[in-house]
Amino acid sequence: MNQDAEFGYKTRQVLNKGVDSLDRKVAVRLQEARQKALNMQRAPVRGLRMAGIGHSLELVVFSYARNLLAVMALVIGATGTYYWNAFEQAREYEEIDSALLADELPPSAYLDRGFHAWLEHAADSPSQ
Repeated sequence: MNQDAEFGYKTRQVLNKGVDSLDRKVAVRLQEARQKALNMQRAPVRGLRMAGIGHSLELVVFSYARNLLAVMALVIGATGTYYWNAFEQAREYEEIDSALLADELPPSAYLDRGFHAWLEHAADSPSQ
């Protein structure tokens, strides 16, 4: 912070040296513009101080509403994703069920342990 203050002081000194060579009208206009800029910078701070509790209450309500809206969007997105995945899984189950029903094997064949061993052996062996 000390370096910032020192830099500001040095900058002010350099600018002040050039002020002496300016025309009087230009110096007055610069002073008026500077004062106007300072007044505009301070104006919102005064407004906030005058508003007091009412203004801060509006900020709290607005912040609460914004947070509530964000949470609602998150919940809607999560719910939508859950249902989307459920429909995708149901579609996959539908394909599996259709393949099983279209097959000529009886359902009891799928319960036979030997059949499962044969399927695994057939899947492991290279095709000829």
